[in-house]
Amino acid sequence: MGIGVVLISGELRKEISEYLGTGTNNVAELTAIQRGLEALKVRDRPIVVYSDSAYAIGLLSKGWKAKANTELVARIRALCANFPRLSFQKVSGHAGVPENERCDELARQAVERGR
Repeated sequence: MGIGVVLISGELRKEISEYLGTGTNNVAELTAIQRGLEALKVRDRPIVVYSDSAYAIGLLSKGWKAKANTELVARIRALCANFPRLSFQKVSGHAGVPENERCDELARQAVERGR
């Protein structure tokens, strides 16, 4: 499994592509959010996380109870607490959303590199 993250701030852009090994798509979605938040140096301004994962958004912003991946979810929730103006926005997966498509491409590239 691999992850892809695109960070955008005005004209600045950073991309993250990382091979994670074997696991589930839910772990990859959560880890991508974690890596994106960890990469941010400024934490007190508005941050919007766009994700096509209803699972990740539900766990991190809608109070869903984690039945699996509990340690990972707990770590990310603790990280989220450092961002007072953090919000999550659901986007449709595989629907032509440019940055979401780029994240998928970065994840695929990470898997190819990891093999």
